[in-house]
Formats: sequence, structure tokens, C-alpha cells
Amino acid sequence: MIRAGNELMKMLREDMEMSQEQLGDHLHMSQRTISRVETGKRDLGVWEYIALMQMAGTPTDDLSPLLLDSNELKDYRTYRELVKLVRDKKYAEVRGKLPDFKKNLASKQGIVLQFIAFARIISDEEMPPEQAIEELYEALSMSIKNFDHEKAGKYRYTYNEIIILIEIGMKLEKIGKSDITITIFKALIESKGNAFATDSDKAALYPALMYNLCVSLGRADRFKEALSYCEDAYGISIKYNNFRLIPKIVYYLGYFNYMLGEEERVYRTFYTRAYHAAYALGDRETAAIIKEEAGKIGLEDL
Repeated sequence: MIRAGNELMKMLREDMEMSQEQLGDHLHMSQRTISRVETGKRDLGVWEYIALMQMAGTPTDDLSPLLLDSNELKDYRTYRELVKLVRDKKYAEVRGKLPDFKKNLASKQGIVLQFIAFARIISDEEMPPEQAIEELYEALSMSIKNFDHEKAGKYRYTYNEIIILIEIGMKLEKIGKSDITITIFKALIESKGNAFATDSDKAALYPALMYNLCVSLGRADRFKEALSYCEDAYGISIKYNNFRLIPKIVYYLGYFNYMLGEEERVYRTFYTRAYHAAYALGDRETAAIIKEEAGKIGLEDL
């Protein structure tokens, strides 16, 4: 338990301009429990503290062993490892770790329960997209009741909520509902300044989100709009030093310019940069794909 958590919770809640009920929804706590913590009648739990600090945009990756007992520290490290495995799409390892982790006390905490639900769905590669969408919405409802994608830009999102909505959007794309995907992705991007996420989480999330949006727009033949978001994706990738997607983003800059009828010298430059960036990053597979796609439009000498 975190003593003096009452002052911390009240201060951060007021800084975030949230009511006790709104904060309780995100922390999976009742308004009454929030009130008891703020008035000093109840201590703040360790996992509640972690969730609160993450909402406030404060990293908790290196929590002091002095704050956690040995079991809590072990659980927290396992949780952070699971987050990284999901981020790196190592789903077989996620499936291997989830059963044991679900038995731990940490998995009974709201923020962890929601993440476990997400990790279980995303790591089940045989689950039909329709079922995955339904279950992802159920996971989202643990903190956002009756989510309305038409009002998606009015919410303030936590890390869990953002990754769930990104996956919902990608699954909707697969079943032909790209209009909803685009609506959700745009709303997430427009609300990024108010997101309850640390800078490191934003660095991992938003370049990929913008990239996925420009691809979705391109598939809908909305090339001018796609090009604009692709330029934004490139800028935010540089800002956050997230270079993994740079070759693909630059490739699409070339492709969208080509589809918009720009001169060859314009789109050739992007295709060439994308090809060499992929090689520089050791991504031979992407480099080969870029070269193949360039050949289809007459650019065989990158």
C-alpha cells in the first residue's frame, strides 16, 4: 500500500481535470473508493498507484524495490515484459506466459485485467476477426462504458484503451469496415495531446498509428489525405526516434505521390530512400518488397 496516496491522487486528479467518478472508471475503482483514498480513509494500492502514475504520464518502468515487496516486484516485471512482448508481436511467448501470470495477485487488479484480456485476444491468431472485435469491445468497456466511435475524439485515452482501439480498427479493416477504422484512427491521433500515456508509450504507439491510418486511407483511394497523414507519420517517427517504420512510411510517400500523378523525379526519390533505409536497418524483406513494387511502375534501377 502507498501511504500519503490521498494527497497524490487528489492533486493528479485535479491536474487532469477529472471527477472522482471519471478517474474511477479509468482506474477500475468506484467513486466511493476514490473518495476514501483522497480523504485518507484507505491507502492507495501499489497497482492502483502504478495505473494512476501512468495516467499522469509518469513512467513507472523502474519502480524502486523499496516501494514494492518481492512478489509485487516480480509481478510488475512480468507485466512489463508482457507489455514488451505484445508490442514486439511475439505472440507465442505471450501465450506461454499468460497462464501463470493470471494466477498472480497482480492479475486481479483492473489495469492488469484489461491488459490481460487484450493480450489473450491479440495473441490468439486463429480467432475470427468478428469474434476478436466483440471481445476487444468488451475489454474496452472495462474502463469506457458504451463506447461510441462517432464520438471517439471526445475521450481521453489510457495506454490500454489506445492499444485496444488500434487493434479494433485493424480488425474492422479486415472485414471491410475501413470507414470506421479511419474514424477511430483519426480520433486517436487528434486526441493524442490529451492521452493518458507516457512519452515512451506515445513513441511506440503514434508512429504506428499514423502509418496504419495512411495505409487505410490509401486502400480507400483517398490518396491526397493519405499523403498528408504519411508526412505526419514520418515527422512523428523522427520526433520520437522510432525508425522501425521509416522505410515503409517513405515507400508510401512515394506511392501516394505516384498515384497523385506527380513527376517521376518526385516519387523516385522516395522509393530510393525507402529501399536504402530498409537495407540500412537490416530489414532485407521490406527492401525486397519495395524494390519489387518499384519495378511494377518502371523504377527498376533503385
